[in-house]
Amino acid sequence: MERKNAVSYAPAPPQPLTTAIPRRPASGGWLMKFVPYLFILPAFIPYVIFLALPIIGSIALSFFNWTGISFNNIEWAGLDNYIALTQDEVFWKAITHNLYFILGGVIGTVAVALTLAVLLEQHLPFSSFFRGAFFIPTTTSLVVVGIVFMLILSPELGLVNPLLRQVGLGHLARPWLGDPQTAMPTIIVVDIWKNFGLAMFLFVAGLKGIDAELYDAARIDGATPWQTFWRVTMPVLWPVTALVIVLTSIGTLKLFDLVYVMTAGGPNYASEVLTTWMYTQGFRYSKMGYGSAIAVVLLLMTLILSLIQLRVFAINRDES
Repeated sequence: MERKNAVSYAPAPPQPLTTAIPRRPASGGWLMKFVPYLFILPAFIPYVIFLALPIIGSIALSFFNWTGISFNNIEWAGLDNYIALTQDEVFWKAITHNLYFILGGVIGTVAVALTLAVLLEQHLPFSSFFRGAFFIPTTTSLVVVGIVFMLILSPELGLVNPLLRQVGLGHLARPWLGDPQTAMPTIIVVDIWKNFGLAMFLFVAGLKGIDAELYDAARIDGATPWQTFWRVTMPVLWPVTALVIVLTSIGTLKLFDLVYVMTAGGPNYASEVLTTWMYTQGFRYSKMGYGSAIAVVLLLMTLILSLIQLRVFAINRDES
């Protein structure tokens, strides 16, 4: 009987390991391109509904005459609403008041916010308390601010006129919101009080970012505190200052609540601005097309002003 060959149990030589990478089906590749857009939908949908569509609707409505009640009485007007704006004296007054408001609001807000920011960075007593106290007006509703200051400035029930009489300055007492000479300056002061807190915190953040070695070098060179402020602090704070100016300008240009609550554009259109005149024409006189034309002009003014300011600030930054 033949003997069968012995079976070899020696291990087989190792084979190179290969990891198979599963491939995504080609049919679903185009779907992955739209996945990032899904993440912006929660913010994009409200933006379209509450901002983009109203802007487009206002632009379209400015070419029509409509009372805002029924679409049955809507009529094509073409450029008639814009032509009527050129002949509207109150409209031109409102533009002048807006520019006046921007100039006073920007200068006042920057001056007050920067001064307080520099003082708070000196680590004076109760600095932490005043930082919070100065920011409180920013969080307050404009309607509430307008009502409170309207009561404070009231000739009969207010606190300002009696206080002036008590300290011997009774000749300065007047109906602050009822006098055409003081209505707009008074609203500007209240607006500065309302908004300087945010600008102050922006300046405080900018001051904290300044290298202390710059101040040491200026002190060694014999610079006075005033020279140090203009030659060291202000150049470094220029980007923050530009941001504050742009935000303040846009905010004052579209301001409505404060003016409407305190004076409603009066007396005798002395404090009328574009937003209040737009509201009056659209919702009180039922001229929705004419009011929309004013809104379009306001939008264009905001865009042009922002572009000019950003351009000027960019040039100054490059030169510095």
